Amino acid sequence: MTLLVKLSVLISRLCQFIGGISLIIIVLTTMTDVVARYIFKLTGGEFGFTVKGSVEIVSYFMLFALLAAFAAFVERSQIIVDVFTQKMPQSIKGYMMGVFMLGFFVIGIVFAWGLYESAIDAMEFGKVTQDLRISMMPIYLISALLSALLAIRSLIESINIFKTGEFFDAEETGA
Repeated sequence: MTLLVKLSVLISRLCQFIGGISLIIIVLTTMTDVVARYIFKLTGGEFGFTVKGSVEIVSYFMLFALLAAFAAFVERSQIIVDVFTQKMPQSIKGYMMGVFMLGFFVIGIVFAWGLYESAIDAMEFGKVTQDLRISMMPIYLISALLSALLAIRSLIESINIFKTGEFFDAEETGA
């Protein structure tokens, strides 16, 4: 069991790193685009540098950041409403959380499979992005990988909850 928990923590840290890098790229792209447009405006159009495809860059890296964050923090993703759960025993709450984690496992598998099929289609039919004209295949594959990591973490967390009865409880932590 400790091996699974260590694997889950490793996957979480990897996804946090990927999400962090994605957010940094989003911020740098946006800042560069805004500064370049401002300089273009100040020079009356003489300086014509722009970030080509900035909207695409931001949108695809936002996809990576969201998928990575979902996989990194899946065990904390359920908001349990106090009104419904405050009188429930901890064991029932744990069982419910384990079932939710199994649901996220299924969602992760469905996402990963669909995105993998999209990557194969993109490679087969030559799908490219609209502005940058780069292949959609790596974008779909990275998204499929992050979705698979979500599925793996969800399954590990579900097994851990069913085996130990311990889970992240926002009511107890005050988060």
